[in-house]
Parts: sequence; structure tokens; C-alpha cells
Amino acid sequence: MEFSVSYGEFSFKSKVSRNNWGNKFPGELLKILFFVLIFCFSLFTGIGCSGDFVRRTPEPALEQVLFNSDSLCPGFHLFCSVGDAKSLSFRGVFKNTTSEKSIFLDYYFSSFEVGFPVGVSLRLDGTWFNLRKAGTDYSDSFRISSFVPAEIADKIVHAKEITFSFSSREKTTNQFLSSKETAELQFLLKSLREKLDIQSKLNILNL
Repeated sequence: MEFSVSYGEFSFKSKVSRNNWGNKFPGELLKILFFVLIFCFSLFTGIGCSGDFVRRTPEPALEQVLFNSDSLCPGFHLFCSVGDAKSLSFRGVFKNTTSEKSIFLDYYFSSFEVGFPVGVSLRLDGTWFNLRKAGTDYSDSFRISSFVPAEIADKIVHAKEITFSFSSREKTTNQFLSSKETAELQFLLKSLREKLDIQSKLNILNL
């Protein structure tokens, strides 16, 4: 009797004679199961969720490094992931050539809000701040990116009340953040700033 297990470049083969079937079969089966479990564990641990709230992504040619925070979905949501409609996240950009560091607020709007996105504003403790639109993206999802200056980032971190506003050509939608959502947004921003601040210039060697 011959057993064979293979996956890509991995393979396992064993022969068991009929005379030794009763003695060797359990042991051979355990070896096969052990191999499969080890492979599955190594596969899924690479895909599993990370405990880090900020993802660091070097760009091609190392011209810049991107930092993306987790997403915040204001209001009721069973799940919240990157790209969900009406979700907020921060994005940091480190330019390797100049060491310039920039922070952007990304808002993923729904298909019902497509119209023509005008811009994003934040009401911090009663004062409105208009964020400069840095770009829009209609590829995988609908996203508007807004530049967050350092002074406004400081105000976000220390604000007690935050209201988010998204304006299109047709209408303006305001979303008041609860105290829990405010704390979560501030945590995401602080975590991203910490990662961005310690990023140093990468050395590029031409070999």
C-alpha cells in the first residue's frame, strides 16, 4: 500500500506492505497528519491579523514609505475594515529623498455620495477646520484624501469633541463622533505619528 501527500514543492510518500499493515498504518497516518498540520500552521500564521495598528509599506525604488492606520467606522457597524464605506483612516508618507513627513486623512465615501466630492472638514471643540483636498480615488473604492497639517493634528489629538463633515456638490453630511470614537480616532493618529516620527532615511545602494 502506498500513501502520497503533496502540495507544490512539498511531498510525502510512504509504502506499507500488507503484512505490516496493522502495525505501521497508525504511525504513518500520524506522520501525514502532522505534516499537514505543520504546513497549515505556517500558511495561516502568515495571513493572520497583526497586533499592530499601523502598517508600514516601502514604495517601489524606496522613494517613499507609506504608513496606514486601521480604520474607524463611526456609527453602528458589525465589522470595520479598510475601504469600508464611510470609514476614516490616517495615512503617513515619508519621502526618502527629502525626509519630508506628511499626514493625510482618508475618507471612503459610499456610492450614494459619489456626486462630486468637494472636501472634508473637522469641528474640533466648536471650531471648524477645512482640510485641503489632496486627491480622490475611484479605483477599488471611493476615497477622498485630505492633508492634515501638524497644528491641526495636534488639535485632533487633544480635542474633547470631534465632528466629521463631508461635502459633495449636492449636500453636506456631518457625523458627530462619540467619546469612544473620538478616543479611537486620536489613538490611531498618535500611533501613526509615532511610527512616522521614528522613520529614518533609507540608504539606497546602487550595485
